[in-house]
Amino acid sequence: MASTLEKLETIARLTNQDVTHLLARAIELGVEQLWVQTIVDLYLKGQIPREEAIQAVGLKWVERAEQIRDAVLEDVRWGLGL
Repeated sequence: MASTLEKLETIARLTNQDVTHLLARAIELGVEQLWVQTIVDLYLKGQIPREEAIQAVGLKWVERAEQIRDAVLEDVRWGLGL
């Protein structure tokens, strides 16, 4: 498996972009992903209200998290025969 640096260098070569620019973009995307994950986790744990989560990350992410949570709970209920 390629290292992170090898992946960045390959992307840079394939897209004719500077590695520094790609690294900055990767950090931006990573921080955004961490932000969404943190807000959704707080919401699902009941630590922030739904409306606050929607304002922070958008309705799409909140609804997606709710759908996944509901599907997991349904699977658990089915598995336990409830």
